[in-house]
Amino acid sequence: MSWWQNLFNQNNRHQRVRTTGQMNATHIARKSELPVVVAPVTGQLQQIAGDKDQINSHNGFMMVPNGNTIMSPVSGIVVSSDAQTVTIQSVHHEQVTVKLQTNDTTISHLATYGTGQQLHAGDLIGTTHATNPEVHIYVLFEETIVPRVNYGAVYAGQNVWQNQESTDVSQ
Repeated sequence: MSWWQNLFNQNNRHQRVRTTGQMNATHIARKSELPVVVAPVTGQLQQIAGDKDQINSHNGFMMVPNGNTIMSPVSGIVVSSDAQTVTIQSVHHEQVTVKLQTNDTTISHLATYGTGQQLHAGDLIGTTHATNPEVHIYVLFEETIVPRVNYGAVYAGQNVWQNQESTDVSQ
Protein backbone atom coordinates (compact mmCIF):
# COMPACT_ATOMS: atom_id res chain seq x y z
CA MET A 1 0.00 0.00 0.00
CA SER A 2 1.21 3.47 -0.80
CA TRP A 3 1.54 6.24 1.75
CA TRP A 4 -1.65 7.91 0.46
CA GLN A 5 -3.65 4.68 0.72
CA ASN A 6 -2.49 4.23 4.31
CA LEU A 7 -3.44 7.80 5.14
CA PHE A 8 -7.00 7.46 3.88
CA ASN A 9 -7.57 3.83 4.81
CA GLN A 10 -10.95 3.72 6.61
CA ASN A 11 -9.73 1.23 9.24
CA ASN A 12 -6.85 3.48 10.30
CA ARG A 13 -9.09 6.56 10.44
CA HIS A 14 -11.65 4.72 12.63
CA GLN A 15 -8.88 3.59 14.99
CA ARG A 16 -7.62 7.19 15.40
CA VAL A 17 -11.09 8.60 16.07
CA ARG A 18 -11.96 5.83 18.53
CA THR A 19 -8.86 6.39 20.66
CA THR A 20 -8.86 10.21 20.68
CA GLY A 21 -11.13 10.44 23.73
CA GLN A 22 -9.12 7.79 25.53
CA MET A 23 -5.85 9.62 24.88
CA ASN A 24 -7.28 12.96 26.04
CA ALA A 25 -8.71 11.47 29.24
CA THR A 26 -5.50 9.62 30.07
CA HIS A 27 -3.41 12.75 29.41
CA ILE A 28 -5.66 14.90 31.64
CA ALA A 29 -5.67 12.35 34.45
CA ARG A 30 -1.89 11.95 34.47
CA LYS A 31 -1.14 15.69 34.35
CA SER A 32 -3.73 16.95 36.86
CA GLU A 33 -3.37 17.05 40.62
CA LEU A 34 -7.07 17.92 40.92
CA PRO A 35 -9.81 15.25 40.89
CA VAL A 36 -10.56 14.01 37.38
CA VAL A 37 -13.75 12.15 36.51
CA VAL A 38 -14.29 11.52 32.82
CA ALA A 39 -17.51 10.56 31.06
CA PRO A 40 -17.39 6.78 30.64
CA VAL A 41 -19.30 6.87 27.35
CA THR A 42 -20.56 9.35 24.76
CA GLY A 43 -24.17 10.24 25.51
CA GLN A 44 -26.43 12.07 27.95
CA LEU A 45 -25.17 12.64 31.49
CA GLN A 46 -28.17 12.72 33.86
CA GLN A 47 -29.01 12.79 37.53
CA ILE A 48 -30.06 9.54 39.14
CA ALA A 49 -33.84 9.85 39.26
CA GLY A 50 -34.47 7.66 42.32
CA ASP A 51 -37.45 5.33 42.28
CA LYS A 52 -37.55 4.79 38.54
CA ASP A 53 -33.88 3.75 38.54
CA GLN A 54 -32.95 0.65 40.46
CA ILE A 55 -29.91 2.19 42.13
CA ASN A 56 -30.07 2.95 45.85
CA SER A 57 -27.31 5.56 45.91
CA HIS A 58 -27.99 9.12 44.81
CA ASN A 59 -24.26 10.00 45.03
CA GLY A 60 -23.39 9.74 41.39
CA PHE A 61 -24.71 10.18 37.91
CA MET A 62 -26.26 8.13 35.13
CA MET A 63 -25.27 7.94 31.46
CA VAL A 64 -27.61 7.08 28.61
CA PRO A 65 -25.08 5.92 26.02
CA ASN A 66 -24.88 7.14 22.47
CA GLY A 67 -21.53 5.45 21.87
CA ASN A 68 -20.30 1.88 22.05
CA THR A 69 -17.21 1.94 24.27
CA ILE A 70 -17.18 2.28 28.05
CA MET A 71 -14.17 3.94 29.71
CA SER A 72 -12.95 4.04 33.28
CA PRO A 73 -14.15 7.34 34.80
CA VAL A 74 -11.27 7.57 37.30
CA SER A 75 -7.72 6.36 37.83
CA GLY A 76 -7.11 3.86 40.58
CA ILE A 77 -6.88 0.23 41.68
CA VAL A 78 -9.63 -2.33 40.98
CA VAL A 79 -11.29 -3.52 44.21
CA SER A 80 -13.90 -5.81 42.65
CA SER A 81 -15.12 -6.63 39.17
CA ASP A 82 -17.69 -8.67 37.26
CA ALA A 83 -19.55 -8.38 33.93
CA GLN A 84 -21.95 -5.72 35.31
CA THR A 85 -19.89 -3.82 37.94
CA VAL A 86 -16.34 -2.51 38.38
CA THR A 87 -15.34 -0.87 41.69
CA ILE A 88 -12.18 1.27 41.64
CA GLN A 89 -10.28 2.61 44.66
CA SER A 90 -9.47 6.15 43.54
CA VAL A 91 -6.99 8.57 45.09
CA HIS A 92 -9.41 11.51 45.10
CA HIS A 93 -12.83 9.87 45.48
CA GLU A 94 -12.37 6.81 47.72
CA GLN A 95 -14.32 4.05 45.93
CA VAL A 96 -16.02 4.69 42.60
CA THR A 97 -18.36 2.06 41.16
CA VAL A 98 -19.26 1.76 37.48
CA LYS A 99 -22.48 -0.22 37.10
CA LEU A 100 -23.91 -1.33 33.77
CA GLN A 101 -27.65 -1.90 33.78
CA THR A 102 -28.96 -3.78 30.73
CA ASN A 103 -31.32 -6.56 29.76
CA ASP A 104 -28.98 -8.07 27.15
CA THR A 105 -25.58 -9.00 28.63
CA THR A 106 -24.38 -10.58 25.37
CA ILE A 107 -23.79 -7.25 23.62
CA SER A 108 -23.32 -4.95 26.63
CA HIS A 109 -20.84 -5.93 29.33
CA LEU A 110 -17.85 -4.78 31.33
CA ALA A 111 -14.49 -6.48 31.28
CA THR A 112 -13.56 -8.44 34.39
CA TYR A 113 -10.37 -7.43 36.17
CA GLY A 114 -8.31 -8.97 38.91
CA THR A 115 -8.20 -7.31 42.31
CA GLY A 116 -5.28 -4.88 42.45
CA GLN A 117 -5.14 -4.16 38.72
CA GLN A 118 -4.43 -0.51 37.92
CA LEU A 119 -6.73 1.49 35.64
CA HIS A 120 -6.33 5.03 34.32
CA ALA A 121 -9.16 7.42 33.58
CA GLY A 122 -10.04 6.76 29.94
CA ASP A 123 -8.99 3.10 29.84
CA LEU A 124 -11.43 0.92 27.91
CA ILE A 125 -13.40 -1.22 30.41
CA GLY A 126 -16.43 -2.43 28.43
CA THR A 127 -18.69 -2.30 25.41
CA THR A 128 -22.32 -1.46 24.88
CA HIS A 129 -24.77 -1.18 22.02
CA ALA A 130 -25.97 2.41 21.81
CA THR A 131 -29.21 1.60 19.98
CA ASN A 132 -30.58 -0.33 22.97
CA PRO A 133 -32.69 2.15 25.01
CA GLU A 134 -32.58 -0.13 28.07
CA VAL A 135 -28.83 0.40 28.66
CA HIS A 136 -27.82 2.75 31.47
CA ILE A 137 -24.36 3.25 32.93
CA TYR A 138 -24.08 4.50 36.51
CA VAL A 139 -21.05 6.08 38.14
CA LEU A 140 -21.54 5.91 41.90
CA PHE A 141 -19.46 7.52 44.65
CA GLU A 142 -19.34 6.80 48.37
CA GLU A 143 -21.88 8.57 50.57
CA THR A 144 -19.47 11.33 51.59
CA ILE A 145 -18.82 12.44 47.98
CA VAL A 146 -21.37 14.64 46.22
CA PRO A 147 -20.73 14.77 42.46
CA ARG A 148 -20.09 18.18 40.96
CA VAL A 149 -20.88 17.71 37.30
CA ASN A 150 -22.75 19.57 34.58
CA TYR A 151 -25.56 17.47 33.18
CA GLY A 152 -26.25 17.18 29.45
CA ALA A 153 -24.54 15.84 26.35
CA VAL A 154 -20.92 14.70 26.80
CA TYR A 155 -18.39 12.72 24.83
CA ALA A 156 -16.43 9.74 26.10
CA GLY A 157 -13.27 10.88 27.85
CA GLN A 158 -14.50 14.41 28.58
CA ASN A 159 -13.63 15.61 32.09
CA VAL A 160 -17.05 16.15 33.68
CA TRP A 161 -15.93 16.94 37.25
CA GLN A 162 -16.27 20.63 38.08
CA ASN A 163 -13.45 21.72 40.37
CA GLN A 164 -14.32 24.51 42.77
CA GLU A 165 -11.79 27.28 42.56
CA SER A 166 -11.68 30.05 45.12
CA THR A 167 -12.03 33.29 43.20
CA ASP A 168 -12.56 36.71 44.60
CA VAL A 169 -15.33 38.41 42.61
CA SER A 170 -14.61 41.86 44.08
CA GLN A 171 -11.38 42.25 42.08
